[in-house]
Amino acid sequence: MTLALHQNTSAGAGYRRSLEGWSRAGIRQVEVTSALLDEFLKTESLAAAGRVLTDLGLTAVSGACGVTEIWEPSPNRRAALDQFKARCEMFKGLGIARIYSPTTATGKFTPDDYRRGAQNMHEVGEIAKGFGLLMMVEAVRASTFISSLPTLLRMTREAAHPNIAPLLDIYHFWSGLNKLDDLD
Repeated sequence: MTLALHQNTSAGAGYRRSLEGWSRAGIRQVEVTSALLDEFLKTESLAAAGRVLTDLGLTAVSGACGVTEIWEPSPNRRAALDQFKARCEMFKGLGIARIYSPTTATGKFTPDDYRRGAQNMHEVGEIAKGFGLLMMVEAVRASTFISSLPTLLRMTREAAHPNIAPLLDIYHFWSGLNKLDDLD
């Protein structure tokens, strides 16, 4: 298990300033957020974003890709997968090996949707594999599709892809529908 600070915790500072502050505070492992990176890339290059990390002695252990509608059945899924491919290329360019996307869906889902969801995960795993990345699925407490650890584990196991893994977010675990026994 790797402990890292997520850029959302300092989002107001922006990409560079959040990382500079964390470096001064002794933090060494970080999770890059696509929204802050996108803002930085409006005036700087991806190489410059990478230099910020290396110059500060930081290791980006993962990246929040910011792409939704890739897990659940969705009419917007094809466009989301194109966006996901672009994110994979971006994070690969930064040398980040693990990326993730939360399960933010709020619709109503059927058992067939969950079967399709596992197939969707497998497809996303194939895309991630093509970039040499591990793609993690984050169960979010407000999601009506995958909000608990048991559902997350069942679906990632059904996806059966080596480049797909569950991401356990302690906040969503404790504030959601999970029980301590779920960790067993």
